[in-house]
Amino acid sequence: MTIRKTANFAAVMLGVSLAGCSFQDTLSLGVEDPCASLKGIIADYPSGFEQYRGGANSLRSVTVYNAKEQLIRGDCEIWSWANDDSAYVCSGNTPNDEVATTRYNTAVNWMGQCLGDSWTSQEGERTRDGENAGMMTRFSSSEKGTPNVSVHRVAFRGDSAVYVYVGTPSRLAEL
Repeated sequence: MTIRKTANFAAVMLGVSLAGCSFQDTLSLGVEDPCASLKGIIADYPSGFEQYRGGANSLRSVTVYNAKEQLIRGDCEIWSWANDDSAYVCSGNTPNDEVATTRYNTAVNWMGQCLGDSWTSQEGERTRDGENAGMMTRFSSSEKGTPNVSVHRVAFRGDSAVYVYVGTPSRLAEL
C-alpha cells in the first residue's frame, strides 16, 4: 500500500509539475517515500525536528536549518525559535494561481490519504494585511504532543506558492 501511495504521489506531482509548462516551475520530490517521511517528520516534532536539521543560518529571532530530508527537493527548512518552538516548512513557487490551486488540491488530497482517518481537516481562507491571501487546509490529531500539519495556497500581490507546514498553529501567520 505504501508503494502504491508513493507511486501515486510521484505521478501526481509529475503531472502537477507539467501543468506549469516550464522546467523551472517543476517540483521534485526529495524522498523516495513521502508519506513515510512526513510521518517521521511529525514524530520528530517533540525534539524540534532535531534529526532532520542540516546547516544553520542564525537570524535575529529564529535559526533556520536546511532540512536533511526534503519532501520538496531544495525547498524545505526547519525554523527554530528561542522559546523551543520549531516548524518544518516546505515551499514551492508557482508561475500563477491556477498552477498553485492545482498543486494545493493535489497536496491536500495526498496528505489526507497519508495521515489517515485519525486526523481531521479544516479548510479556510488565509489573510495577510487584511486581504485574501489564498487558502489553507489544516490537519490535526487528537493525540497529545502532535503538531498541526497544513497545506497553504498563497496568492498575494502577484506571488503564487504552495507550502507544507508541520508545527504549532500560532506560527502559521508567519508564512
